[in-house]
Order: sequence, then C-alpha cells, then structure tokens
Amino acid sequence: MTGTQPMGYEVKELIISDIISGFALIVLGFLSLNPTRYWAMWTAGFVGGWLCMAPLIFEAKTAVAYTQGTIMGTLVMLFMLVIPNIPGIVAMRKEGNNVPEGWTYNPSSWPERIPVVILGWLGFVTARYLTGYQLGFSDNIWDPFFGDGTKQILTSSVSKSFPVSDAGLGAFAYILDVVTGLAGRTGRWRTMPWVVLIFGFLVIPLGIVSLTLVILQPVVVGSWCTACLFSALITVGMIPFTFDEVLASVQFLWKKKQEGKSLWHTFWFGDAYHEGETKIYDKPGNEQFKGILNSLWEDLKLRPWNLFVAIGIGLWFMFSPSVLGYTGKLADSNHLVGAIIIAMSIIAMSEVVRSLRFVNILLAAWLIASIWIFGYTGSAVLWSQLIAGIVLIAVSFRKGVINDTHGGFNKHIK
Repeated sequence: MTGTQPMGYEVKELIISDIISGFALIVLGFLSLNPTRYWAMWTAGFVGGWLCMAPLIFEAKTAVAYTQGTIMGTLVMLFMLVIPNIPGIVAMRKEGNNVPEGWTYNPSSWPERIPVVILGWLGFVTARYLTGYQLGFSDNIWDPFFGDGTKQILTSSVSKSFPVSDAGLGAFAYILDVVTGLAGRTGRWRTMPWVVLIFGFLVIPLGIVSLTLVILQPVVVGSWCTACLFSALITVGMIPFTFDEVLASVQFLWKKKQEGKSLWHTFWFGDAYHEGETKIYDKPGNEQFKGILNSLWEDLKLRPWNLFVAIGIGLWFMFSPSVLGYTGKLADSNHLVGAIIIAMSIIAMSEVVRSLRFVNILLAAWLIASIWIFGYTGSAVLWSQLIAGIVLIAVSFRKGVINDTHGGFNKHIK
C-alpha cells in the first residue's frame, strides 16, 4: 500500500488492526449493555490496550496514526474499566470502612492517588515526545542542555536492543499507571487488592527499572538526555505516593489470612472490613481539587529538610564532572551514585519507607572512598568528594516527623 492514506495511516498492518479493533469494540460495546457480561467489558479493555501498542508493534509512520491509537486506546480502557468501576466489582462489593485499622488516613483516597495520575500524564507526554523521534515523525528533537545527547541516547545500541521503541513502551507504561491509578473507589485497598498491587508493581519495580536505564545513560552511552531525566524525575516522584496503599492492601490480606479466609479469594474479590473508621472522600470536583492541593502543600511542609539537602548533593555529584572537568571511572561513578542519591531521597519522603535514607550513608562512604580507589589526585575534586560525602552522612541520620500511623508499621520506621 503506497501513498498517504486517510488520517495519516501508511502501514497496511496497522490499518487492518484498527479496522478489526473497531468492529470488535462495536460488538463488545453492544454486549456490554448487559451489565452482567463482565467478560465483554474486560475484553474491550484489552482491545483498548492493544490499540495503544499496535502503532509501536507495526511502527506507525505518522504522528496522527500513533496519537489516535494511544488516545482511543486510553479512552476505551477508561470507559470500559474505570468510569463504570471495575466490571463485576459492584456485584461482589463487601461492606466496610475505608480507613484501615490503626491508620490515621485512607491510603486509597483521591489526594493520595491523583498526584500519581497527574505525574503519569506528564510522563506520557514526555515519553510520547521521545517516541515521535524514534518512530521518525520528526527529524530533530529539542534538548536545551545536552545538545545531541538526546539523539545519541534514542539511537543508541541500548535503545535499539528493544523490539519496539523503548520510549513508546515507557509511554504505554505511563498510560497503565493512569488507568490503574484511577480505577476503583476510595476503599479499593480492601475491595480490590489485586488492582492496588498491580498499580504498585507498575509504579515501583517497573519504575525502578526505567530509572536504572536512565541512570546508566552517561556510563553506557556517554551522554545525557534532558527529557529522559525529566521522565526519570516523574517516575521517582510517583513512587512515594504508592507505597502506603500497597502496604495497606498487604496488611489487609495478611489479616484475612490469619482469620482463616482464602488469600486467593480475598486477593481477587476483597472482603468486608468493619474495623477502622469511615471518612468522606468523595466530594464535588471543585472541593476535591482544593482538598488535593491543600493536602499536597501540607505534605510538602512535613517533608524532612535534610532529604532536600541530600537531593542537592546528589545533583552536585551528577554534574560535578562537567563543572570540575574530570572524566574516567570516577566521573562515571559519580554520575551513577548521584542519581541514586536523588532517587533514594525522593522515595524516602514517604513515611512508610523513610528508612531508605540510610542507603545514602553507604553511597556517601563509597563517594569518599572512590577518590582513592580510582586514584584521582585533583585537590578540588578531592575536597568535593570529602565535604559532600561527610555532609550526606550527617544529614542521612535525621528521620524527621512521622505524622501518621500505618497500622502497626511505624515500629519499622527507623
């Protein structure tokens, strides 16, 4: 098939895929008018996921084809799986309170989840921009700090080792973060543990893998990428909002197991829960938005100042090779360790995993020792490693304020 096709389609396989998907959605949408046909809604949701991935698999040649696939696929997943609630969950809904026993807040409330959704959309837009260059929608890509660094990374052997665009995979992962972040009501930590744990898996382990790939850029490729760093920052920013909800679901599953309930059944269908208390979180849109902003501002004021100092030290080590003009193994080490310091410090902002800040002590010890391990003798670099390393060790001991309780987990927060 040659020539420019309607709606910017130029790949025969993608045209066929979208035609088949369109007819399938018509049939599945009609079948879903009967609310008991859960399989039809789920199947339609999977078709939505396929629509997001098809432009990557068939290598769409135009931005229109890729954008339409991702937008339509996301809307299908939202309309079939999120807005009407997870198919089948209403029929199996268990009564109970929405604040876990021993907790001072609901980890599934909208102020806890909406920030992840917003960050997920920002991540998608960023990854979508990078995908456009990899798929050939544009010949140039803007990088205000590192020149051709972004091009070098997007065309590197690491990126080409993926069967499809790695930036496109990242964009799809962000879409799944958004969909799973919006799925369910404010009691989902006990009514849909499987959704919470899938959400946690998408944000935490997969986010760490993505972050690791970005961290290794200067070591493997020898370049930085502004948009990639921004994407990594978004990924790290999502993680602290996720740990507490995952913890609440794990505690709930463990409690039901101790009561003799089936762990498998509770995982998929939830259970009743009359401990704890109920708080009203479902408010009108304008009140909800104001509440989320107020909650974020109050949370930010409670974050330990010493972790912000650690973030600044991590930034210094990432960019000190350029500032002080040194290269080699020490520069590679500082690029890597500086990024890890930033990641650990941001993640440790969450009260549940505040103890992760102690990892920075080990990293600081390495930074001090590395000046001799790699045999670097420059005085400016030497003092930089020593002073910043010592300061990082000092600020990593302070725990900061632990404002909430987490169902007996606080004893593990050191």
